[in-house]
Amino acid sequence: MHIYAITAFFGTHRIGVDATERETKVDFADPRQDKYKRPTRISLTQRSAKTSPEKTLSKYSASAISFACLWAVKVEGLYRSRALRPQVPSMKIGIVILKDDPQIGGGITFVHEVLDALSRRLSGSPHQFYLIGSESEKPAHLAHIPLPWITLRWVNTRTLREDGVSYDFDSYPEVGAERFDLLYYLHPWSCPIKDIPYIHTVWDLQHRRQPFFPEVTFGGEFDRREEMYRRSLQRATYIIAANDVGKEEIVAFYQVASERVRAIHHPTPTFAVRAAAHPDEEALFRRLGITGDYLFYPAQMWPHKNHILLLLMLNDLRVRYGHELQLVLTGSNRGNQDFLKRRVQELVLEDQVIFAGFVSQADLVPIYQRAVAMVFPSLFGPENFPPLEAFALGCPVIAGDVPGAEEQMGDAAILLDPTKPELWSDAVHRLRQDLKLRQSLIGKGKQRAVSFTADDFITEIFGLIDEFAAYRRTWPSAEERGAAD
Repeated sequence: MHIYAITAFFGTHRIGVDATERETKVDFADPRQDKYKRPTRISLTQRSAKTSPEKTLSKYSASAISFACLWAVKVEGLYRSRALRPQVPSMKIGIVILKDDPQIGGGITFVHEVLDALSRRLSGSPHQFYLIGSESEKPAHLAHIPLPWITLRWVNTRTLREDGVSYDFDSYPEVGAERFDLLYYLHPWSCPIKDIPYIHTVWDLQHRRQPFFPEVTFGGEFDRREEMYRRSLQRATYIIAANDVGKEEIVAFYQVASERVRAIHHPTPTFAVRAAAHPDEEALFRRLGITGDYLFYPAQMWPHKNHILLLLMLNDLRVRYGHELQLVLTGSNRGNQDFLKRRVQELVLEDQVIFAGFVSQADLVPIYQRAVAMVFPSLFGPENFPPLEAFALGCPVIAGDVPGAEEQMGDAAILLDPTKPELWSDAVHRLRQDLKLRQSLIGKGKQRAVSFTADDFITEIFGLIDEFAAYRRTWPSAEERGAAD
């Protein structure tokens, strides 16, 4: 028999229930500090009781347990609002982004989600934030972000200072002149300035886990990635990984101290959580050629996206089950589309496969919502955005069971070996026949989607920045050094 026990730590006082050690925790922050000024915890714990629920509740007042719950929630709110958070010195922080293009894929979705959440939460941080990018002025699509723009412009010069030290930020005069205390690189592909403490983002390290894919190896790509990550990760102040699997890879591949790597899940894209009604779904479907039941796969045409498995799955569905579902493929061509079209012809699937190309977020909404399922056989992890989008839009998900997938999706998706098309055929057939399974996946998916928000992501980043401020105050700020010069 399982019961819920509230364990609250108030100095030496404890309210609790005698239980075995097996437990599942949901933690709330308490402003009491450990030696790193991190909060101690208040835990809502599910345990296997040694005694019956009746005896336990008679021993510990239900009102005391309720009070502990209310107190924990109150403290969490105060901590998030900074009312009880330790005061930290204000720092000047530059957020570095690269020139983006909506057709690049999920990486741009990530950047926009983080910047929009930062804009909403600026009042929750004592620090000064700036945007840094290669353009000479802030791009129009970022005009709503209320942060000053600094141009990342390289010049072929390095100044030898009076103390005999040369800093790499001197080659970027606009950035160097601002005297930043910390940089936050939102993209993982570039980290040009390392003589200012920085936070580095890592989306995946698949060039190390699966180096045989051409997109991470050929044409010097492996060497480029390896050089970049080896130099930037080992010097990073903090590294942001998508989840614990991503963190383990960073520590294992680049020998980085684990406490400097923090796992923060990708946020569910806002366009899916707050989806607007499409102005004309039927016209959209006519234009795309969708005429019946279909499966949906939003992914650029890279080899690692594993489109070939879905073509083999369609053929198997037709042969073994008599299903002739359409397959809608969206995403830009990254060199593999001609190969896939040849396979479509060989399997005689021309009437079933739709190459829709790049599709706007507004058009993605009804495509997700009306699909039999979103099928996601990508061979790369540890996290991806389409499953979160599908969850939010009520679309069942069948995905590849790659490292990190279970951590991101839990039991809200059907996870399968991404190399065995017959398993995917069986799953699609079952999903069409089993309404209860379909509704269960949709319900779990919606719960999963709202558990990863951009605001939560930024709250975690703010906490990390505040943590670093306690270390940064041990030497003169960049502004103070500039005044001394």
